[in-house]
Amino acid sequence: MQNQAPWSNQPSQPSDQVVVGGAQPQILAGQPTNQQVIYVQAPAFKPSPNYRHISYIVLAIGIGIAVLMSVISGIDGSDLAYRLANSVCCGAVGIACILDAIYYNSKSNWQQQTGASTSGSTIGMIADILFGILAFGMALLYLIGSGY
Repeated sequence: MQNQAPWSNQPSQPSDQVVVGGAQPQILAGQPTNQQVIYVQAPAFKPSPNYRHISYIVLAIGIGIAVLMSVISGIDGSDLAYRLANSVCCGAVGIACILDAIYYNSKSNWQQQTGASTSGSTIGMIADILFGILAFGMALLYLIGSGY
């Protein structure tokens, strides 16, 4: 009985020997095992659409509108424009937090598929949701509250 492939040029080793050496292949139970270890880096997380970038855009637009409305309220002394500016700013922060939580959710799903730890993404998602609810509550208080 032959212990090697017919196309190899090396002499056969008996099946009860274990040969571990430099240029020679490892032979365990008569079968050569030329194993190379290749380390593969996990691909970077690049979602499409990227809700974090969208949250930055929403935040910038909301803060821009709030600053513009604050300037308008300073010019004409309108309390309504001042309250709307604060409400728009808090609402934009709330929407940005919810979009960031969606980003963390998709990142957590990706980490789960690649076998990475999801604890950081889960904590970030929970913190974003809580802060978003707080920002929406503040926006509502600015809208309906007359005597803060």
